[in-house]
Amino acid sequence: MGIIEALDETSSKAVKTGEDYVQTSKNYFELKVFQQLAILSTAGIKLAIYAILCTLGLIFLAVAGAAALSSYFESAALGYLCIAGVFFVLIGIVYLLRKKIENNVIKKLSENYFD
Repeated sequence: MGIIEALDETSSKAVKTGEDYVQTSKNYFELKVFQQLAILSTAGIKLAIYAILCTLGLIFLAVAGAAALSSYFESAALGYLCIAGVFFVLIGIVYLLRKKIENNVIKKLSENYFD
C-alpha cells in the first residue's frame, strides 16, 4: 500500500509541476507579446509625430526657399521648379538607398523581437 500512495503522491506532484510550468510559460508569453506591442506602438507614435513635424517643416522650408529663389531668379516659376527639382533628387537618393534602409529596419526590429 505504501508504494501506491508514494506513486500517487509523486504523480500528483508531477501534475502540479507541469501545470505550474504551463501557467508560467503562458504568463511569460503574454508579457513578451505586451512588450513587443508596447515597443511597436510607441515607435509608431513617435514616427508619426516626427513625420508630421518634419512634413510641416519641409513645407515651410520649401515655400521660403522657393520665394527666395524666385526673388533671386526674378521668376516665381523658376524658383518653384528648382525646389521641386531638389525634392525629386532627394526622392531618387532615397529610392537608391531603399535596400539599405529596409535592412536597417529589419535589423532593428529583429534585435527587439528576438532578445
